[in-house]
Amino acid sequence: MGHKTRKIVRRIIMAGNLLVIIIMLSVGHIDRLNPVNHPMLANLGLGFPILLVLNTGFLLIWIFFRRRLIWLPILGFLLCFGPIRKYIPFNLPKEKPHGSLKILSYNVFLFAPWNIPDGEPNPIIEYIIRSKADIVCLQEAGLQELREKDVLHRLATHYQYCDTTIKPVTRTECLMLLSRYPIIKKEIIPFNSKGNMTVAYLLNVRGIEMLVVNNHLESYNLSSQDKEGFKSLIRHPLPTHSAKGESTYLLKKLGEASAKRAPEAEAVSKYVKGYLDRHIPVIVCGDFNDSPLSYVHRTMARGLTDAYISTGTGPGFSYHKSGMYVRIDHILCSSDLEPYEARVDDRVKRSDHYPIYCWLKYRPRI
Repeated sequence: MGHKTRKIVRRIIMAGNLLVIIIMLSVGHIDRLNPVNHPMLANLGLGFPILLVLNTGFLLIWIFFRRRLIWLPILGFLLCFGPIRKYIPFNLPKEKPHGSLKILSYNVFLFAPWNIPDGEPNPIIEYIIRSKADIVCLQEAGLQELREKDVLHRLATHYQYCDTTIKPVTRTECLMLLSRYPIIKKEIIPFNSKGNMTVAYLLNVRGIEMLVVNNHLESYNLSSQDKEGFKSLIRHPLPTHSAKGESTYLLKKLGEASAKRAPEAEAVSKYVKGYLDRHIPVIVCGDFNDSPLSYVHRTMARGLTDAYISTGTGPGFSYHKSGMYVRIDHILCSSDLEPYEARVDDRVKRSDHYPIYCWLKYRPRI
């Protein structure tokens, strides 16, 4: 290859690297766009890992063929440090202090009772009990009537305070709170949704009033075929005619769901702010059905700390079915609660979600 040809090829690769960095930077801050106004763009954050892989590929190219240019992909990583940390945080281990509260959030998928032999314990229920969490927020916690009393009795032997809230009218949704601390009051945060809801609890935790908000926001409602199409696009993101049509369809469907979640998140954020303004410690957790690079997460996290981003390590995928892997379950806390050792536990696979947990230490603001 002649000198002039090599120079042209190098410039083309540099241009490609620059384009990837620009797109990566834009997608990394896509959470600033309201899905109601920009539904087709709202979920581009799901493609952020692809851009990270592409930029890493350019880094390897420059390492092997033009080391003087490795600064370019490195600059891209530095410019996108914030979004990268949100999506794939890395934190050094820090031991939780004595007296910390363990918080567990888990979408239990109706406790997945199928294929469990008669007489065998339910793995999800046993996991919750073994977790020894102080406060447990469950989503999709509906129970078959014949087993409801047995399940609630089993959980009640370990949690003195248990509350189940079923979606009014439709009765298609059920959120559950298990607590070692008394429930002072509860309230359903009002927003317009047919099948999802958010429940807020005021607890008396060792003499301190603490707000716990359990969320299950609007689902993507993807069919099995939709999920297969999503996987195909991730594996083969080539601009073919069929891929373009599939991506347009999926982005539209994802965007419609995001546009429904946005006002739900805004309603929760507004409700939480009222307690933050009164300096009441707040824990917000549950199935947000949105990634860390989303308007919903950004809105829900206003004035709060994401426990996984600040103390977890790795992508922490909490949804794992149908070949789709993304962190859509989150635990957030106010500044007077310091998080430790947040993890997504992939050992129990009965539900389509993995549980997420962390420890919180109350440190009152001076």
